[in-house]
Amino acid sequence: MKNKELYREVFSQVHTSVQINLEDFQMTKKQRTPTRVLAVLAASAALLTAMTAAAVAFNVFGLRDLAFPKKTAIQVPHVDGSTGDISYEDRVVDMISLQGYANTPENQACVEWENFYQEYTADRRFSNDIYDEGGRYSMYSVYDDVMAERFDEIVEKYGLKLHQSMEDVPGREAWLERFGPDFLAEGNMGYYGYAYDDGTCAFDGDLTLDGYGLVDYQFHYARKGYLDTVVLNVGSLEDYQDWDYQTRCGVTVKLSLGPSRSFIWADLEEGFLFVNVLDGTQGDETFSDGPIDRAGLEAIADSFDFSALS
Repeated sequence: MKNKELYREVFSQVHTSVQINLEDFQMTKKQRTPTRVLAVLAASAALLTAMTAAAVAFNVFGLRDLAFPKKTAIQVPHVDGSTGDISYEDRVVDMISLQGYANTPENQACVEWENFYQEYTADRRFSNDIYDEGGRYSMYSVYDDVMAERFDEIVEKYGLKLHQSMEDVPGREAWLERFGPDFLAEGNMGYYGYAYDDGTCAFDGDLTLDGYGLVDYQFHYARKGYLDTVVLNVGSLEDYQDWDYQTRCGVTVKLSLGPSRSFIWADLEEGFLFVNVLDGTQGDETFSDGPIDRAGLEAIADSFDFSALS
């Protein structure tokens, strides 16, 4: 089995609030039926501090505008390509929220929940019973009454609404039906993903880039006004080059080019867009055919019609 297939097979079923990633940098998705045993296995002991809006209120620092205020200690999983065994390495990294800038209620609520989640789950075990199947917390990683109470406090504090239901989206044709025939350019393959009733959605994909080859990515779009809790380990913020770029569809996005991961994001009228490109200036032998540069990342941004999200 190829490394990419093995990584996806191992981690695609891990639905926890901690940072369990494909390799070091993948986005985590909260699932309505979290796997309790894996949650305990993967939970780190890091305590995240509450987010403040100081210094980032004007959104001028690029990727730093999305970042948690302090570096975070996490356990990064690694998969042995021949045996499938999982090992963990302790690291201190920069984390970002994919719900918006740090001065927004969506970002602050996400970080405050992560703060509580990391501390509360680090030394506890939970049964595999579903806490609230079909109820208020069924779209979130809430495991008991204590978590439910803290969850409600955060939702009320920031005035956010909740996801009510989720549907699977099987692939490219379904995404084109949802967002229009020009949403994904030719050669841009959006695969299986999910969409909540409010429009928040995510999927994995890859695209063939002229002069570079095949590049994998992860797409995430969070509707404003809703609590969503997807976070991303970006390694070190100092490793990224940030700049603004106007795409072929006329939408201005921010780009961050890193060593092995790069990002495309934009604060749109109704939601926050984030694309995690699994490639960078040093390449990634598992998820790309070779390294990309600034022009390559701009070409990836041009392979989407982000105006469809409005």
